[in-house]
Amino acid sequence: MVLNAQGQPAQNMVVYLLPSAPANIVTTVAPSKAEVHQKDKQFSPYITVVQKGNDVAFVNEDDITHHIFSALGPKRFSFKLRHQQQQQILRFEQTGHVSMGCNVHDWMSGHLLVVDTPFYAVTNLQGIVTFEHLPADDFKLVVWHPQLKMPDNQQVKPVHFPSDNTMTITLQADFDSIPSQQSLDEFEFLEGY
Repeated sequence: MVLNAQGQPAQNMVVYLLPSAPANIVTTVAPSKAEVHQKDKQFSPYITVVQKGNDVAFVNEDDITHHIFSALGPKRFSFKLRHQQQQQILRFEQTGHVSMGCNVHDWMSGHLLVVDTPFYAVTNLQGIVTFEHLPADDFKLVVWHPQLKMPDNQQVKPVHFPSDNTMTITLQADFDSIPSQQSLDEFEFLEGY
């Protein structure tokens, strides 16, 4: 369970485990398919996590064109995603934080975290994640959110698994506010874009 600095459940936090000896980890955990949707002129979900070396599908569910880009992070990209096209697939080969925006709708923002482990999850409304089938090992447990006011937007704790105990992590910092995901003025962009 992840709690914010005020002791309340922290939802939409990325939690991942880095094994002490990654080369020795053999796992049957299949990476989940990652998708970043553009729906109602917003990125959905706001935060997506994917294992290094995997693909991410960008899916346009709106009936307009988006121009998705990332100018910072381990992979820079820029592409138009027309509503007739519906999706674009990119492979992410390097770990790190990818901030995304839309050149057409400048209020849109989203985040992608690429991790070098198959053990990752995002906290639910109760601040809970569950990991199953973990090998016995020492791990570095990382809690990450793009607005967490800590170095590299993360809090790290050494842990050992297996453990019969439920673990509670209380964050030691507050959050910057999440940007509003809507336009100040509603307008239709150039149809020919």
